[in-house]
Amino acid sequence: MIQKIFTIIIIIIIFSVGIFSWKYDSFQSKIITQKDTIVIIEKWETFYNISEKIPHISETFLKYYLKNNPPHYELQAWRYKVPNGSTIEDIIISLEQPIYIQSKITLLEGWNIYDIDEYLSVQWIISEWAYIEYVQNPKKIQALSEFYDFLTPSLISLEGFLYPDTYQIDTANFGINKLVIQQLDAFSTKVYKPILSHLDTETVYDVVNLASIVEKEERNPKEKSTVAGILKKRLNEWWMLGADITVCYPYELTSEACKLVVSKYIYEKNDYNTRTKRGLPKTPIGNPSTQTVEATLNDTETPYYFYLHDTVTGKIYYATTNADHEYNKRNYLR
Repeated sequence: MIQKIFTIIIIIIIFSVGIFSWKYDSFQSKIITQKDTIVIIEKWETFYNISEKIPHISETFLKYYLKNNPPHYELQAWRYKVPNGSTIEDIIISLEQPIYIQSKITLLEGWNIYDIDEYLSVQWIISEWAYIEYVQNPKKIQALSEFYDFLTPSLISLEGFLYPDTYQIDTANFGINKLVIQQLDAFSTKVYKPILSHLDTETVYDVVNLASIVEKEERNPKEKSTVAGILKKRLNEWWMLGADITVCYPYELTSEACKLVVSKYIYEKNDYNTRTKRGLPKTPIGNPSTQTVEATLNDTETPYYFYLHDTVTGKIYYATTNADHEYNKRNYLR
């Protein structure tokens, strides 16, 4: 009886192995894709995630295939094109060659280097932090300063001069240096030559630094010069600027991330927080537009020392005295 049961078990095992082998052989030769398919691999994903990206791939057979046919290359986070009529072997081959497209990128006014880096890395144009490392590299800055009059070798970052605009890029031949040169050329053409070239480099830096704050503090073009005038008055009279937007910069946060944690850092003492230090931040905190630089340079003089925005409508309210400012706080900070 025991021998009979053992024989049945052996037959079942042989049959199961045979079925598995047959299905696995079919899996290897099966045409999986019925059309050209774009596959996007995220930074944390591996070959084992392919079954989630392409329909009709058995997770079990995929694991077995990869175990027996380990790819000879490391999978990179990028976009890939898997052609119509591909087998699993063809798919693995396709994932070795990322696809590149010529495209436009739009870098928004006021974005800082952390915003730009995130934007480029999320689109798989660069590796995370690569842009930041480039624009803070002393050797790169020194080399670039030989070609741009508004740069000095002593800068610790190109922040402020990386002009926000729409740029045509070729991802097939993309280099961070190419993009940075495009941005510096744009700053030179749109800001420095028409507006700032008559100023010395130190003054240019201060104007750009203040403009980077104005850009983030006031979005309404009609109010920018007034806000700039208030901030200049505070500087000249040795007040603290008190601009919340400067609070987060030393913590290497994007603009959106900063909005969530301003209250956490508002009383921190560092070279950027204009609520706890007098004068301008150590560096610009973003990259201003031509319009904002011009408004900062040609500010509007008013009797005001304070401003705030209605948290519902976004309308700006000015005040000459602290008492008036407190009144505005009670009525418009809702």
